[in-house]
Amino acid sequence: MNDEPSARLVPMRDDRWQPQDELLNSVMDKCMDDAYRGASTNSAGGSPIMVAGGMILLVLGVILTAGTGSPLLAVGIVVAIALGGLGYMAMAGTPTHVNKLSVLDPIGGPGNLPGGYIVHPKAWQAGMREYLIPVTDRQFRVAVRICREHPGSVSDVIRLVKKAEKHAYQHSAGHEVMDVDVFKVAARWTTEHARNAPTMVMKVAAK
Repeated sequence: MNDEPSARLVPMRDDRWQPQDELLNSVMDKCMDDAYRGASTNSAGGSPIMVAGGMILLVLGVILTAGTGSPLLAVGIVVAIALGGLGYMAMAGTPTHVNKLSVLDPIGGPGNLPGGYIVHPKAWQAGMREYLIPVTDRQFRVAVRICREHPGSVSDVIRLVKKAEKHAYQHSAGHEVMDVDVFKVAARWTTEHARNAPTMVMKVAAK
């Protein structure tokens, strides 16, 4: 009944439409900046290591000075070791890891974006791909086709498509259910929903 989700690129609608909301785009930019800045700070962990390394080098310098009788030689050895350690840390540093699903948490996550953002590249940079992983390819394709007309959020679009697919199976009379069968139901329900509900205006506040 369900086909497995594939590795997906940002979808392009047949009409090449994408939502245009400069305010929401700027809020997403800020969310991404904050998420990467926070991840970079948390993953750095450099300060405690640098302090500990400095203490060790200080002790080593004292020992070398006492052993060699030459403070200049001891300083040279310590400096060489310090430079080698810094080089190793630079090469071995782990890349910043960001949990994409949490990037848009300040505005309720990817599912809280207006439905059209299913096809917006910036939303995909901010966790839409990860949010849609549980969605099957068929559900995904239908959601892309109706997202412009649907007045609700991304999660509303996905929920409606899943119900439409279930409805199509229940009324298939044993015939194979195709994308077009699910789309017809989803499109009809979307039209009815749009008549009775205002287009979603997402209220977000930049921090």
